[in-house]
Amino acid sequence: MSSILTWPAWARRAPAVLCTAAIFYFGCANIGLPRVPEVPVDKLTHFAAFLGLEWLFELALFGVAAAARRRAAVAMSAGAGGLLELAQAALPYRTAEWLDLVADTLGALAGAGLLVLLARWRPPRAADALQPPP
Repeated sequence: MSSILTWPAWARRAPAVLCTAAIFYFGCANIGLPRVPEVPVDKLTHFAAFLGLEWLFELALFGVAAAARRRAAVAMSAGAGGLLELAQAALPYRTAEWLDLVADTLGALAGAGLLVLLARWRPPRAADALQPPP
């Protein structure tokens, strides 16, 4: 079984493109989310969507140095959130909110942070385990 990281670049980029298109479609559609006064469903949705989008952008950028890839993925995800809010501001049936952009950005940052934690906690590869410590 091959790793997703060995897939061709277009196959690693397609999920990010499709997810971005879906976020913009549903973000600009004339639909509403269920309203529960005690739970900020809208903000949680923004947070989760842009956390996942950040992960997909990291996958799409695989091959770039980790720190640069992470910065670019966060910037692209948060930037998409900003563009979505601009698009919503132009629609008569939607509203743009600063708190949505904050939730988008926090989701992107949380996605990057989780990937950093996962990278630190992963077990060493077999080849690394055989090497003597420096």
